[in-house]
Amino acid sequence: MLGWWFVVKGPAVGDGEGEVLAKWETGLGGLHWIAALASAGRAEQLRFDGYPLRYTARAGDVLPLLADGSVFEGGPGADHRPRELDAGRIAACPPDALLTVDAWDQS
Repeated sequence: MLGWWFVVKGPAVGDGEGEVLAKWETGLGGLHWIAALASAGRAEQLRFDGYPLRYTARAGDVLPLLADGSVFEGGPGADHRPRELDAGRIAACPPDALLTVDAWDQS
């Protein structure tokens, strides 16, 4: 299988990790949305090795893309496990919250 497995987490609470807001799988082209945010200075890439690629971005930049479905367009190559979106956590997330976006290389 070729593609990416994404996990988006909300802000970390205390010394722990943030709660998972969304998980999904895409094909090879699945990085386009987060790469575009990074190119525009609206996301920062923290890890570059694919295990995972790690970005941070504001909820106000990421959550609208979840809502319109554009993050799920990744072209052929993914087995497309069911998307997992936590509507309650997403709705409660303020636009200025710093999210972690992990993209796991599925090749």
